[in-house]
Amino acid sequence: MDETNEPDEQSRPPALTPVDEAMLARAQTLMEITESVLRDVCEQYPVGDPGRVLRDALFVQGLVDELITKAVIVERERGASWTDIGNAAGISKQTAHERWNTKVSAWVLMGRQRNGIHRGAADPAAHAQYLGEWADALVGKGRDVISRLLPSLHDPAARQEANDRRAEVKHLELRAEELRLDCDKAYRAAVEAVGTDAAEEKNAVWAARHFARAEVYDRLAVVEELAAVEHRRHAAAQREIAEGILRGRIAEDLTSREAV
Repeated sequence: MDETNEPDEQSRPPALTPVDEAMLARAQTLMEITESVLRDVCEQYPVGDPGRVLRDALFVQGLVDELITKAVIVERERGASWTDIGNAAGISKQTAHERWNTKVSAWVLMGRQRNGIHRGAADPAAHAQYLGEWADALVGKGRDVISRLLPSLHDPAARQEANDRRAEVKHLELRAEELRLDCDKAYRAAVEAVGTDAAEEKNAVWAARHFARAEVYDRLAVVEELAAVEHRRHAAAQREIAEGILRGRIAEDLTSREAV
């Protein structure tokens, strides 16, 4: 399989649902572990190459660590809480969150889909077929053994819904960035208006921009549920800022700064 001939984003075949994309990425890592282990079992290590046995073992360990991360992502996509994951790993909810949340966040930033770079075809059908042929040759479960595990591969409506959500997330992220710039602009205008008749109006505009950002994060919490807690935290922070502006608390702080 040619893993380097990756299409650009526009020509890339539609991704699967996030949970199926995560399952497919997990299957890829399982294949890499299996092939590495089978290769190492039969490897003849020359005496004159000290450390090679350990290096190979550490390589497999790295793949296993990656597999665990993929398993956590799959569990999160399947609806498992951090408490559930902590219980499965024999650790606390907090420890589980601290250990894997950064990896889950990276998955979210990737659009909750495989990146396809050197890790299997971008086309999920081609990737599933490749892994299925490999698994069938190994254990004889049929060439569709992997594709059977991916319901959205055979459900165009589910794939469309998932990709519509991905597109909405991108739009909302762009809107959040636009509003961040608007907030900065409104802040500068409010600073310049301190002590003038225009101050109240400028503060109202400034607060409105923060309220708008809060609404964007509210929607992101709905369409990107894997990061819902973080999005809701951002929304609450934006509302707190806006309410502080309207109450005059932040305006008073600006006035005191101007007086210094």
